[in-house]
Amino acid sequence: MKIKIRSERISDFNSIANVNYEAFLGWHPDNQYVSELILVDLLRHNSRFDPELSLVAELDGQIIGHVLFSPFKFIVLGTEQLGVVLAPIAVKPEFQKSGIGRLLIEEGHRIAEKKGIEFSLLCGHEEYYPRFGYRTGMFSVGGTKVNICAKSFNDKGFKGRPVTASDISWLIQAWKDQHKEDLLAVFPGESISEWCNHGLECCSSVIMKNDRILGYVRHSRSNPLNIKELLAKDEDVQEILSFLALKNYGRVQGEVCIALPVERLRSALDDAPQFELIDEYAVYPAFMVKVFEQDSPMAKYCEKVESGLIKPGMIAFPAVFDLADGRRE
Repeated sequence: MKIKIRSERISDFNSIANVNYEAFLGWHPDNQYVSELILVDLLRHNSRFDPELSLVAELDGQIIGHVLFSPFKFIVLGTEQLGVVLAPIAVKPEFQKSGIGRLLIEEGHRIAEKKGIEFSLLCGHEEYYPRFGYRTGMFSVGGTKVNICAKSFNDKGFKGRPVTASDISWLIQAWKDQHKEDLLAVFPGESISEWCNHGLECCSSVIMKNDRILGYVRHSRSNPLNIKELLAKDEDVQEILSFLALKNYGRVQGEVCIALPVERLRSALDDAPQFELIDEYAVYPAFMVKVFEQDSPMAKYCEKVESGLIKPGMIAFPAVFDLADGRRE
């Protein structure tokens, strides 16, 4: 087979959607819902989207494979860096296990490195991706479970509302204040579409109290409540969690899972007795990073993780990746 690897064109969009549908349908055939083809479309709306990093494999004029590398700003060891997230990669079922994925990944790495991108990050098969230089167990998407019992909370003056474009400057500053010294963090972006809902099972809200912004919350409509991102000053976290529990459970009592380190929440909640914290930090081999620039903050970060000097950083992926939460198993 003579496979041609090239960057996508607008005329390829339908074929790329078809490849992603066919490739991922086998992962959840009983569900009959494939989010990956929609994820590709949404990632094209990202303000840093680069069509040269959306690659197709072409055989005799037919698109048979696709990979997308999406650029994002990251914080790595407290330093701003440019990296890419590899997701998704798809090959039509009849052409799988024939080396097409390897061709797509290697060309994507070559282009990304040429553009000065420092690293690539993904969640994937821990036996497949290390052959391309990915290092396993490099970050966490876990967090803390919080059992709330705040019976004295008064919700007068509280409300949650959708995110609007007028909130962007507040959101950006709040994100920087919270993550500027993180070991590892992904910056969502600077436009409203990068902070809003992208699935029916997800909700991005600004929490208000008497017309003052208390915080930003992104969560899935699950039981228990699963908070993917919380931006707020420490002194406002108790009230925000109490309000969310009341709104979700009808009482200020219940369980909340939140993508923040237990140390950060313990400091914010000031060991208040109405909040019981359970550390659910977890790292899995599937959380991987490939370094392009060997003298970079990410290279130093990976070395420190592998030597045990630091724990892998905990990250919250941007809202666009919440799309899969719309899948009902």
